[in-house]
Amino acid sequence: MTRPNARMTGVLYLAYFVIAGVGQVLALQDPASALAAAVQVGGTIWYSIVALFLCRLFGDPTRGTGILAMVSVVVGCVFQSLYFALGLGRGAEVLALAFFGLFLVFLGFRVVGSALIPRAIGVALIVGGAASSVLWLPFVPAALAPAFLLGGVAELVLLLWLLIVGVRR
Repeated sequence: MTRPNARMTGVLYLAYFVIAGVGQVLALQDPASALAAAVQVGGTIWYSIVALFLCRLFGDPTRGTGILAMVSVVVGCVFQSLYFALGLGRGAEVLALAFFGLFLVFLGFRVVGSALIPRAIGVALIVGGAASSVLWLPFVPAALAPAFLLGGVAELVLLLWLLIVGVRR
């Protein structure tokens, strides 16, 4: 299986951040906007494409943690799309965030195992993703909130690393 280009993957990832940002701005201006919902659903679908490229970049997405990562991101995308498109409520969003957290955990393991980029980025994805997956449970202390933010920071660092540095050959 051919590995995708790291910088191209970074560009696709950057496009996701732009689409998601535009969707958020539209939703803040008019929460009932059909355009905002369409952009947010489109961004969610785009994220699933980015996830496939990320999984392929760091190994075979049809084996081991690659399968778990892809299943997690697809389930997360379905719940998030339902939340945005049908307004299913906070429960659907929380489930989506939990599955996206699992995706970050599995992606982090793939990053650590690949040695293509610094392992610290993979570790940050694992910790932040794990926090994202459990922070929503009622018995988890709010003190874990900074670990939840680590997932978003790790994704941003991964994006910048792919755009600026690429991967080791």
